[in-house]
Amino acid sequence: MLRITKKPTQDGTFTVYVETKAVAWGLTTSAADDLISKLRHTPGQANAML
Repeated sequence: MLRITKKPTQDGTFTVYVETKAVAWGLTTSAADDLISKLRHTPGQANAML
């Protein structure tokens, strides 16, 4: 299973990572959580982002 995480940035937004690759940035916390949920439920999408 791929590791999907979010990390805060200095400007108060979040970056979402699949493994060590940033796949989305400048997100609100709710947008980051929604993206993570979607990626975890559709692993093919997360793999495609690598």
